[in-house]
Amino acid sequence: MPDIDRIIEQIVAASRAKGGRTFASSRAYADEPILMRGSQMASYRPEPIRQMRELARRPESRSWSDARLFVEQARLMEGYEDDFPYQGTFKSYYPTYEAMDDRQLRGYFTWRVRVRRGEVKQTSTSFAYVYLYELINGVGAEPGERAFRAIEAFWRAYRDFEPAMDRYVRPWLVDYVVYHDLDPRLAEPYAGAGHDRAVATLARTERVVLERAGASRRRAARDFGAHAATDRELFSALDELSTYRPSASRLYRDEPEALVAVTCAVFERLARYYHSSRSQGLTVSLFGSPHPMPHLMFASAVFCPPGPHPDCVVQLGETRRYECRRNLWTCDALHDGGGRSARLGQALRAADRQLRAALDYPHPLKEHGDPKYLTQLVEREVRDYLDWRAAHAPRRVEIDLSKLAGIRAAAAVTREALLVDEEREEAPATPGPEAAGPASAVSPAAAAPAGAPEPPSLGEKGAPLGLTPEELAFLEALLEGRRPGGNADMLADAVNEKLIDLIGDTAVEFDEAGEPALVEDYVEDVRAALGA
Repeated sequence: MPDIDRIIEQIVAASRAKGGRTFASSRAYADEPILMRGSQMASYRPEPIRQMRELARRPESRSWSDARLFVEQARLMEGYEDDFPYQGTFKSYYPTYEAMDDRQLRGYFTWRVRVRRGEVKQTSTSFAYVYLYELINGVGAEPGERAFRAIEAFWRAYRDFEPAMDRYVRPWLVDYVVYHDLDPRLAEPYAGAGHDRAVATLARTERVVLERAGASRRRAARDFGAHAATDRELFSALDELSTYRPSASRLYRDEPEALVAVTCAVFERLARYYHSSRSQGLTVSLFGSPHPMPHLMFASAVFCPPGPHPDCVVQLGETRRYECRRNLWTCDALHDGGGRSARLGQALRAADRQLRAALDYPHPLKEHGDPKYLTQLVEREVRDYLDWRAAHAPRRVEIDLSKLAGIRAAAAVTREALLVDEEREEAPATPGPEAAGPASAVSPAAAAPAGAPEPPSLGEKGAPLGLTPEELAFLEALLEGRRPGGNADMLADAVNEKLIDLIGDTAVEFDEAGEPALVEDYVEDVRAALGA
């Protein structure tokens, strides 16, 4: 090929050197090379393509199915490469090699060369499906996980051009794992496992609710606090299966606990309603029940099995089971298509709407004509929840600090009433106003000599630092090393509170024997403050 290209270039260069008279013409031609290789001509048929065409005309091929013929031709052309870019389009409902003309075939094999090099570019969608059929039948990649990865990689790259391809390739990937007995985890992202698990959660919750209710038809209020843990799992399952997504609700952002509790309560109440009023349970009515059905491997694809498949059982997760008996496959699973339920969405939206109305939420939802039974059912559950929340609301405790002085005074009176005579005798006598005599009329400032230090500030009762007579006697006893009388705990607390501004720390502590004592570092400060 390089030699031919060089010869063509030499001829064209020689003609240009002569002034181009050889190619001069008054007519206008389309932009196409005047000199070309034979393989570039539209009428050219490469030898491998000719052999592939002959394969379809052999006598033995007349008994083959279209899928068998495609696989035989694919194996023949597995290593073929071409260089003939095709600018046209190819559309076929059931695309195979036989559905293409020679130009389309050459264009496909040229595009396939680039795909195998990792250059996935948009082309006719039918070309893309033919390439997938090759991989499914083990052409272009070794059957097993390697071919699975090739199918997956090409689909992920090409789905940007053709999103509708998801509808077919996802089931094919699951079938490939089952048919070739690969690791079930490879199929999990494409088998709708999340949907099936969510339905199983609803069914399990419904069974628990009905068992708990028993034969009683009497309506009992729900204990919302006892279901907080299981409610979260149920709410996630409902969100997965409903056309209305409560997790995206504005109310969920502001009142998540309320919406979760009411949503789950509505589902449980609906489960009881369906059990008593309908022929089928709620979950079965919405999504059906798992049951075996005949299964066609690689449905809608061109697939020819290499031979009878051995009998086997393949379990994909907890919700899907495949079985092959005498080359016939069955699938025991939910057959609801894996979609979301609009009826469930209606119930969840009604719960959200009526809860917003009950909470006076500033962003209400419009009513969509919900059934009367559903409206009444949701209304009762919302009311039960609000009653429960009010009954379990945290208690608010407010402390009026201005009343602490009165509390202390009342405590002092109580303490005085509890003192015995011995404790009263130990307390130093406090002279009354009469015993003070005329000296009591003399002000401290007048009695103090000139230059003497200013006496400590007096409290309401004439004691320094606002100490009561009992507190003053308590401190004096500690300064003198005597055991003070009265309630040592209460007196120590009161003294420490009044000395905190003077000392900045606790002045009275208790030793290991439980006896009060002045902190050694503050003895002189207390003595000076009392003028002792």
